[in-house]
Amino acid sequence: MPEMRKQKLQYYANFIFLRRNFFLLLILSYLSYHWYTEFSSLGGDSARVQIVLSGIALFFCSAVFLFSLLTSLPPYLSLLFKKRVLATETADRNDVVKISFKEANAAPGLVDADIRIYGIRKPLFGFARVKLIFDSFAASEELLLDRSIYENRKKIGMLSQKPLWLPNVKDYRVKYSFVHFEDFFHLFSWPFREAEYGGVFTEPPRRDEAEVPIITTKSEDPVLKIVQHKVAKGELLDYKKYAPGDDIRRIIWKNYARARELTVRTHDRTFPYVSHINVLVSFYDGSPPNRPLALKAFLLDIYKEKVRQVIDSILEQGFTVKLIIDQSISMHYELDAYQAMLYRVSAAGWQKQLPLDVYIRDNFHRLKGGSNLLVFSSLCPLAQLENLGNGRPQDLNLCFYDAAETFQKSQPPSLVRRVFFVNALDALAHAKRQRQAKNTVRFITHNGEEIKTSFSSSNESVIAI
Repeated sequence: MPEMRKQKLQYYANFIFLRRNFFLLLILSYLSYHWYTEFSSLGGDSARVQIVLSGIALFFCSAVFLFSLLTSLPPYLSLLFKKRVLATETADRNDVVKISFKEANAAPGLVDADIRIYGIRKPLFGFARVKLIFDSFAASEELLLDRSIYENRKKIGMLSQKPLWLPNVKDYRVKYSFVHFEDFFHLFSWPFREAEYGGVFTEPPRRDEAEVPIITTKSEDPVLKIVQHKVAKGELLDYKKYAPGDDIRRIIWKNYARARELTVRTHDRTFPYVSHINVLVSFYDGSPPNRPLALKAFLLDIYKEKVRQVIDSILEQGFTVKLIIDQSISMHYELDAYQAMLYRVSAAGWQKQLPLDVYIRDNFHRLKGGSNLLVFSSLCPLAQLENLGNGRPQDLNLCFYDAAETFQKSQPPSLVRRVFFVNALDALAHAKRQRQAKNTVRFITHNGEEIKTSFSSSNESVIAI
């Protein structure tokens, strides 16, 4: 079942107000009634005992049913009539749920949710819960409303302040909120739906080691640079291989002594007038299939983390970053310049409308006279890089994320673990093994190898992240 269809079914399931215990009570009531009628036609002391026991069971079931109904339904009807029937102004109708978020530092993707429901009361001995429905019908866990809101010593509502786990790096736009009124015996769960327009975005995580200065160093491949952690600070995007005609005064002799390769400083990055670097990020996805996959969602989160790593490493070396993304991002929050960049990265997604070569040509006028860095992934076909041709800006450095290396870090578990442990596969390995993802894995692996072969044959300098 596709993920979207599954999430839609889970959304519509919120309107089901009968819980599992209701059907168990219904079965018990039917059996009690059946025994009562069966033994009523028989005589003897044993029959009378059975009649008494079945009558007690039937009375107990009726009492539980009435108690659950009378304690859970009135709070629900009270809110329904107050906000849907009695309210005359639109503001009064909508002023029910107030949601705010605060990012928590415990873990990436963990936010502190502050949800306030006004004008409600909890069922007697029962529970009131709220669930948030985001765009694309993704849903949060149910949060228990366990605290009261007072104003002038008068109770005006209830609130929930709990950590909320949001697994993906994205902008979570709240579409609906469901308030459920549930009785003590969990027979009924009356739903009250309210439209919402708030949201929260999760930043690409910055690992602990990312606080150590990130540099660019040479690898064994002379045309491939790798962004690494935990090394002394060095140069990023400010040198290239020596070519005939370059000024020999700009040769970096330290690099020659270390790698036995002549490199020169890039001219326009050594002068003070170069104040920023244009970072172009392509989210083009040319891999099959065209529908969303769990595997692509994993790779998207990792790719966003790599993009933040590049942005942070440039900022740490004193440059200003001008971020250019291949899709339009609406700003829903008041953020400073750095947080705004992180938000644009978080809110972006894989897209198939704007190929990389068209994206570069459309932004060519914004790149003249500056230092430019293009970030792309192995989901982008090699043909689009080759199509740049003569239209490629002179000062366009390449930064490449090879998703196939992510696959290699997620190795399948041993046979023993698969036999004795139910959850032996991690989430990424499980996503790779899905039937719909096999063609995607094959495309990414083959395309990544072609891109690296093309870099090697053309002696192209590229930063691998």
